[in-house]
Amino acid sequence: MKTCLFRAGLPGLAFLAVTGSAVVAQAPASPTTLRTPWTLEDVLAAALTQHPVIEAARARVDAARGSRRTAETLPNPIATYAVEDTSFPGQGPTTRLEAERSAYVTFPLEALFQRRPRIDRADEGIRAADAELATAERHTAREVARTFYRVALGQVAVVAAEENRAAVERLVEYLRVRVAEGASPEADLIRAEVERDQTATEVTLADVDLVRARSDLQPFLGSPSPPLDALRVTVDEPSLAGAPLAPIEQFTQHGSLRPELVSARAKVGAAQAAVAYERRLVIREAGASFGLKQTSGVNSMIAGLSVSVPIFDRNRGEIDRTTAERLAAERELVWIERVVTAEVTGTYEVARRLSVRVAELQRTFLSRAEESSRITSAAYQDGAATLLQALDASRTLAAARLSYSRAVFAQRESLFELMIAAGYDPKTPITTRLDSETPSPRTPANGGQR
Repeated sequence: MKTCLFRAGLPGLAFLAVTGSAVVAQAPASPTTLRTPWTLEDVLAAALTQHPVIEAARARVDAARGSRRTAETLPNPIATYAVEDTSFPGQGPTTRLEAERSAYVTFPLEALFQRRPRIDRADEGIRAADAELATAERHTAREVARTFYRVALGQVAVVAAEENRAAVERLVEYLRVRVAEGASPEADLIRAEVERDQTATEVTLADVDLVRARSDLQPFLGSPSPPLDALRVTVDEPSLAGAPLAPIEQFTQHGSLRPELVSARAKVGAAQAAVAYERRLVIREAGASFGLKQTSGVNSMIAGLSVSVPIFDRNRGEIDRTTAERLAAERELVWIERVVTAEVTGTYEVARRLSVRVAELQRTFLSRAEESSRITSAAYQDGAATLLQALDASRTLAAARLSYSRAVFAQRESLFELMIAAGYDPKTPITTRLDSETPSPRTPANGGQR
């Protein structure tokens, strides 16, 4: 049985064009080439492929695997050759005693006794390192999404400010003609010119904010990265609203696969293995020897077993230390479980409220603002509205477009953060179908249509 993130079928992770209401063509999927515009999937692919923090986490996974290889390696035997009852160099031969020669090999046994907990601890280390890699990927993906939508909103803000400036500029030109004809007072023209200069300033400020957002997004794109002026992002569809979210239980249950929880559980397992290892270190030195001894031309066998007797040092200090560390790891796991549950609940509620609001705005919000601006502009030219009303209608339309885009992008970002909080892979489209069976922490369940 499969369940969906939304109860009704919706498009996949596609996005609204951020330059007004026009749709921008989607760029190629390859993250290594310069492109305009970039989609969120493009930026995620580029960031998760070459981000230095993620590459460092991958290196730590390789290091953990190296430790695992060391833990399972058997110790080397110790070869011994000895000569007894022979003379020192430079002295004559000893006549009363004949030399005795022996050769034997000693196999350390304590490593075999301690091998299992060492391997268990190394296995848990690999799980922890792999979970930390997934955590780094999700943290990077979250930063990418936030920065991406800042750029998207910045593009909308620039377009809205520019359209408002152009509308006021047209009004200035209209008033200039009216003043020349003596049909309008010069004070109206001066007021309109002040408004035009103000809108021009707003265009510059919006452009500066966009440059800052682009500079924050640029490092995620790898090398070579596009110039700031050429960096564009695109959102192809208005929103993912229109259908209610799936029940919160679906997200809280899947939240148990969060890499932070996987890492915390692995640390608990490693601490338990460390306790078992320290307990077995009570026997520190043990070995079995086997070899040959030659005396007066007669060969005899050597066999022996050596072991340290734990009378004084029973390794109590290290056992107590690792036991306390295991308790600390267990308490940290309890806290992380609480934090994850609260984060999933909070992000779910944010996504639900934003989805409801965006669904309401989609119906008539922008069309009413555009209609109001058009009616007011026509009324002003007919003398049925004041200049301030015409200027206010233009500002209201620009603010409405910016407010609508802010709500849409906030909803998109909240859905993305909900997926991250619930432990899904950041490369999974938001509407990918989720298998009810338990998938691996880093790989979402099979299925997935866009």
